[in-house]
Amino acid sequence: MPTIEETLERLAVTFVVSDIMIPSESLVCAGNKPAAAKASDGHPDFNVIPIRQKGKLTSYFERDTRRTKKITVNDLISDGTKLLDLVEFLEEREFAFVLSHRHIDGYVHFSDLNHHLVKLTFYVILEAVERLALDSLRPVKGSDEYLCRNLPPPRFQQIERQYKRAGDAARSLFNYLNIADILRLAIKEGSIRLDERVIKEIKRMRDGAAHVLENLVADYDDVQKLANVRRECLRVLGA
Repeated sequence: MPTIEETLERLAVTFVVSDIMIPSESLVCAGNKPAAAKASDGHPDFNVIPIRQKGKLTSYFERDTRRTKKITVNDLISDGTKLLDLVEFLEEREFAFVLSHRHIDGYVHFSDLNHHLVKLTFYVILEAVERLALDSLRPVKGSDEYLCRNLPPPRFQQIERQYKRAGDAARSLFNYLNIADILRLAIKEGSIRLDERVIKEIKRMRDGAAHVLENLVADYDDVQKLANVRRECLRVLGA
């Protein structure tokens, strides 16, 4: 019988690129470079304007360089690529054309990493990491003295205040820990290895994944951070 962590991992690889791509027929396209340049000026939020000739996407106009480039193999990604793997692909480039049955069927941009299915995927994989870390603390779960001893005093006092405010609804101080608290405690127990920089990124990504109005990536630099979180989470789960 699969563990909770294994079940969550399976769920995290359920969604693929075709679930979030912009379909080819919905793209703002042009028939040649002059028309693409004009379309780009009219859509300043688009980095790329695809060029469609004889019903097929053959090239694209780049807003920043004002150049037209042919679509090559390096510009393509399979429609069946898992969303977790898409993040790693987009580390190297800001966008890709989606290949389906030997023809280009869509387009995906790094901003699509804020799609709700990508957020759900990361929420699930981060949930698996949190559960794994929390399970390593179960021998001492519910021990106020344990948290007092292992958390920084200001953080312990904050959690204690939250617990007291909950009154009769309060269950355990452990219920007021966030994912960063749990990971730091698991590191102290020696059950996982993560550096503090990654813990902070995991916490930020978890917040972004959990809230409808927040994003996973605010700019292209965040793609690298998201990819690092992905690698570290899969490493921890694999170990």
